[in-house]
Amino acid sequence: MRHGVVLLATAFALLAQAQDEDDARGEQQIAEELAFGASVVELNEQNFEHLTQAATGATSGDWLVLFCKDSVTRCAKVTSNWQKVAVTLAASREAKGMPRINVASVDTSTSSWLRKRFGIQSVPVVLLFKGGVMYSFHGGGFSVDRLVQFAERDYERSNRMLVPPEPHVATPHDQTFLMTIGAVAVGAAVLWVVDQGLDRYYGWQKRKLKAAKKKAAAAAAAAAAPVAAPLSTENTE
Repeated sequence: MRHGVVLLATAFALLAQAQDEDDARGEQQIAEELAFGASVVELNEQNFEHLTQAATGATSGDWLVLFCKDSVTRCAKVTSNWQKVAVTLAASREAKGMPRINVASVDTSTSSWLRKRFGIQSVPVVLLFKGGVMYSFHGGGFSVDRLVQFAERDYERSNRMLVPPEPHVATPHDQTFLMTIGAVAVGAAVLWVVDQGLDRYYGWQKRKLKAAKKKAAAAAAAAAAPVAAPLSTENTE
């Protein structure tokens, strides 16, 4: 009898466990469906403002951006969870019928201008760009749940400031143009130096020729001048 009761209890436990696993799989499937297409966007100095419109907050929505670099040990864990943050946040927003928040990352080792623009002294740093304002995540641990909560509501209690204006980043076309202008400027400087040298040389030649002519004229005049006869002295006796 006891053996039958144990078997019955075990069966109920297995059924409950199976049901929990089915529920978990169902929730995971729903989350995956809601988060379909969620991905981390790679940003750099060339595409940051174009994609995010951070300074104006105009058209592309809110952006949750991780600033990191591979050489920093603390960045490894945050970076490994960042795709999960994108998926979890997308699923949460879709479930609530709210616009998605874009999730992106910046490698600060190759984007020094962005680091200077946003005053980033050390990494990892997470910033939320929303409506022309940027909010700093200061939650201590970079867990997925805390980051999602920050992006959705906790940002209201964080430090904030207006997004600094975009500095001009020289494009390859700009760099080619500047190099061309520089080469033209150097060429013009060389031509000016040569022109000044030639001008001084021709001036010296003219002065030399003039002096030679003056000297020749003086010599000719001296040669043409009559020689005065010496006065004779007569002795009177």
